[in-house]
Amino acid sequence: MSERLRVSSEIGRLRTVMVHRPGLEIARITPANKEALLFDDLLWLERAQQEHDRFVAMMRERDIEVLYFEELLGAVLERPDVRAELVADVVTPAQCGPRVADRLGAALMEAPTEKVVDVLVGGLLEVELAQWGVDHLYADLVADRFHYVLRPLPNLLFMRDNAAWVNDGLSLNVLATPARARESGYMRAIYRHHPRFADERFPVWFGKEPRDVYPASIEGGDVLVLSADTVMIGLGERTTPAAAEILARRLFDAGVVQQVLVVHLHHDRSVMHLDTVFTMVDEAMFNVFPGLLENVDVHVLTPQGGGVHVEHPHDLVSALRHVLGRNDLVMIPTGGDAIGRLREQWDDGNNTLALAPGVVVAYERNQETNRRLREHGVEVLELDASELCRGRGGSRCMTQPLLRDPLP
Repeated sequence: MSERLRVSSEIGRLRTVMVHRPGLEIARITPANKEALLFDDLLWLERAQQEHDRFVAMMRERDIEVLYFEELLGAVLERPDVRAELVADVVTPAQCGPRVADRLGAALMEAPTEKVVDVLVGGLLEVELAQWGVDHLYADLVADRFHYVLRPLPNLLFMRDNAAWVNDGLSLNVLATPARARESGYMRAIYRHHPRFADERFPVWFGKEPRDVYPASIEGGDVLVLSADTVMIGLGERTTPAAAEILARRLFDAGVVQQVLVVHLHHDRSVMHLDTVFTMVDEAMFNVFPGLLENVDVHVLTPQGGGVHVEHPHDLVSALRHVLGRNDLVMIPTGGDAIGRLREQWDDGNNTLALAPGVVVAYERNQETNRRLREHGVEVLELDASELCRGRGGSRCMTQPLLRDPLP
């Protein structure tokens, strides 16, 4: 098994991470299409890039290797066979109409790699089809109501969701919305063909079998690796019970996980994923929105005779004590009064990325939550990111850890 690809906790010292620097796709969010692209607001691209660069610099200052998704994708597109496969998957007659699919597909096979990345990630407007040799009348015919022939993928900023490492294996996630569906194919191509990963030997827990398809969706923001033998999964807007059970069974069958804690989330925009209300910051310490601790349905899954045994603990804290075998757990609530807590949770005050045990990156704007973390001995590295925050995702959302040191 690979020694360069393993995540057996949320807090082990981070060694390698994948991110995506915001680009053209962010600039193509408009007031008319933002909801369809899963955004609540418009981001100022240049400022968002500056903020993201500062975020990457913070990690590199801690000797963390940072890989850029767009560079990895560009590298695999240099291979004609991989480019042909990806172009054929994206530029289809169903998506673009037969004539545009033929013309555009052929043009993309011959285009410079950076141009192909722009199209695959940034999308394609009808007015741009002429640059690819497509008649303008056909452009009008095939464009959608937002004037796109291919929609952009602005949610790639949130690299946590499309794939997730659990111990020494990978979940190639099935994303829940059409706005993000293409991300899965790009990640599959990177992990299968990029020189960094092609020679590595690792199991794929989810996303490899033909039956791993929508509606069995699962996203990485709902998957927390609490320890080497315990995984926590949130069920809500983006992750379904079916996908959680499939993943749990495969982890049990492989013997790499002994228990899966399942939390039923309220279906609410502010609770898009589990990590919007709950993240781990140290061995027995959690950054949590208080509402998650009240009236939430929790189940613990364990392997039993080739199947799954289910228990129903009274509440989340007792379930965590049970699966982690500890009675010293500390829940650090979102800072502020009743109104302040709602504001800071909305601004991803609970979505923190652990760089090491007791060291996290958080948005600077969440002052009260950051103060409470510090009061409990957590080192908080504050990121001034007013534009990135508009995307409704924090430091954990923006990162896909590939390697963490094991805990002692």
